[in-house]
Amino acid sequence: MKKIFLFSGVALVSGSVFLLGPHRALNPFPAQREFKILYKTSIPELPLTAEHVRIWIPVASTREGQTILERKIESPVPYQITRDPVYGNEMAYLELKRPFPQRLDLKVIYSAEIVRDLYEKRNGEQNPEQYLKPSSLMVVNEAVRARTRDAVRGKETLMGKARSIYENVIGKMSYDKTVSGWGRGDTVRACLLGKGNCTDFHSLFISMAHAAEIPARFKIGLTVPEELEGEIAGYHCWAEFYEEGKGWKPVDTSEAWKHPRRKEAYFGNFDTNKFLISTGRDIDLVPEQEGSPVNIFFYPYVEVDGKEWNGVKTAFEFKNLK
Repeated sequence: MKKIFLFSGVALVSGSVFLLGPHRALNPFPAQREFKILYKTSIPELPLTAEHVRIWIPVASTREGQTILERKIESPVPYQITRDPVYGNEMAYLELKRPFPQRLDLKVIYSAEIVRDLYEKRNGEQNPEQYLKPSSLMVVNEAVRARTRDAVRGKETLMGKARSIYENVIGKMSYDKTVSGWGRGDTVRACLLGKGNCTDFHSLFISMAHAAEIPARFKIGLTVPEELEGEIAGYHCWAEFYEEGKGWKPVDTSEAWKHPRRKEAYFGNFDTNKFLISTGRDIDLVPEQEGSPVNIFFYPYVEVDGKEWNGVKTAFEFKNLK
């Protein structure tokens, strides 16, 4: 049975600490974490007619509370590290020409440290206005504007508006991957169906923030479990909004929907359990790809003879160091 102790306006509940009053949760996440991450990519078989193959693998870097202590790329073919100029995402770029290997296996091995204080000291942004722009799927249309007007009505402060948008998304979306089309971060679909995964939840949050003229951005990576070691099933994404003079504030609407008792924790608190791979949407890779801008850059992007190809396999593992 959980016990609640009160001390001068502070509540202690089963080891978690919360300030009493609306929206006053202290950060419940660890102050610091250190772990190893293994990002594995394999291409078991290329099309028989292929002549030229280009591969871009997203590569995590030191940024915004995350320090890459060591990064090792194991590849049987040469590669170069490049960076997109808009969001600062790094990537490993490879080219293959005939004769192709029967199978291509690549690994990116990280040792990383995530520190809350480092994020809070260095999370400013010189040009937050760039995060007011919609993307091809993360749009601001009249339905989004109307929904946003209803959500923020009566709220005067940026923080109050952001919180109301957060509550609106959690209250009107459900985490549901049974209907096709989920996972693309399509704001129109999210508005219409009210269903999706973390990508859809946060695309809707960001679009509504943009409609309220609040800079907001999309982030994607991995959530690292507390266990000693193991596999990570797949990606997780979240959002951040920008408050002038105070920097970026993280939100995780899909986790708040899954765990209602932690709703306060997932608004405005930096989560040291998250390992960032990339930021932004509609990303132009370097060297530039032949196809359209990449909607979400978490999995490797591959082009075969100038056309996107989806035959890549991935797997992720972790080991906690502290």
